[in-house]
Formats: sequence, C-alpha cells, structure tokens
Amino acid sequence: MRGREAFQRVRPALVAASAALRSLPRGVATTLLLLSRHIPTRLGIAVRFIAVRALAKHCGDVVAIHEGVHLFHLEAAEFGDHVSIHPMCYIDAYGGLSIGSHVSIAHGTTIVTTNHDFAPEHHTIRDASVLPAAVRIGDNVWIGAGVRILAGVRIGDGVVVGAGAVVTKDVSPGTVVAGVPARPIKSRSQGHVA
Repeated sequence: MRGREAFQRVRPALVAASAALRSLPRGVATTLLLLSRHIPTRLGIAVRFIAVRALAKHCGDVVAIHEGVHLFHLEAAEFGDHVSIHPMCYIDAYGGLSIGSHVSIAHGTTIVTTNHDFAPEHHTIRDASVLPAAVRIGDNVWIGAGVRILAGVRIGDGVVVGAGAVVTKDVSPGTVVAGVPARPIKSRSQGHVA
C-alpha cells in the first residue's frame, strides 16, 4: 500500500490527534516534533504530521516530514497537500514560508527566510538586525538534493530546481533551474533555454 492510501486510512485519527495537541500549550507540540525527529518509517511521519499540523499556520493533507528534518518557526509556515520533505533538510520559516501542493523537497535542502542587515558598519555582522523575507514555493515543484533557497525568493508553479542549486532570485513558472547561483536552463514546455 502506498503512503497516500495509508494516510487516507488513518487520516481521521491523525487529524483528531493534531486537534487535541493544538489545544495544549504550544511547547508540547514543539517537544513532540523535536523528540520525533529521528523516528523512522511511517510511524515517525505520522507523529511529525500531527505535530506540524498543530504548530503550522496551515498544514494540508499528506504532508510527509521524513526523519532528520529540522523545522523552525512553524507558526509562520503554510504547507499545501501532498508535500514531502526528505531527510536532512533545514527549514526556518521565521520570515514567512508558503509551500504549495504536490511539492517534493529532496534531502539536504536548506530554506531560510531571513537575512542579516550587514549595512550598518557600527555593528558586527553577526549582531546586526535580522531582516525577514518570505519564501513562496508554488504547486507541482520538485526541489533537488542539496538545494539552498534564500530569503525573499518566489518559486513559480511547475518548477524543477536541480540538485545543488543556490536559488537567490525568483523563478518563473515552468522553468528548470540549476547552478550557483541558479539560472534557467530550460523551460519544461519548450526545451532548452538559449
């Protein structure tokens, strides 16, 4: 049985458990998420779904957070339906994060939603103010392994981000990007970009 079918069978129990968890102090759900970070298999995915649904601004159905994923500031995060985030990802939603539906984020990906304000010379950079900048990821997006998505980036629907890319600018819908910094290499509908 595929994960989606298994999810549908237990969905009512998962949603009820998440609603109950949401009624408790927020620290309980945060602790559950932290303690479940390294639980493998479907059990771990189910426990993390319950915690993420209780903590996130919005969490759709069939959101699979695999083991070893680090999630921060979920109160500013929105997840669509059928989202998978694979092992060893680091995601900080402090500045705002929206992930659409049917999105797959491969292992080792980092998404940050803040920058340091390094302009004032009278502060050390590490002590400078933090500037929030939301990241928006559209629907039907595949993000390859080891990608870095920086604060303020918007990724359109139907985008493929090649492994190891560093996304520093917005990506138009239906584009395949790769490289450091990420650049369009082809359109999914028209072949290679010149």
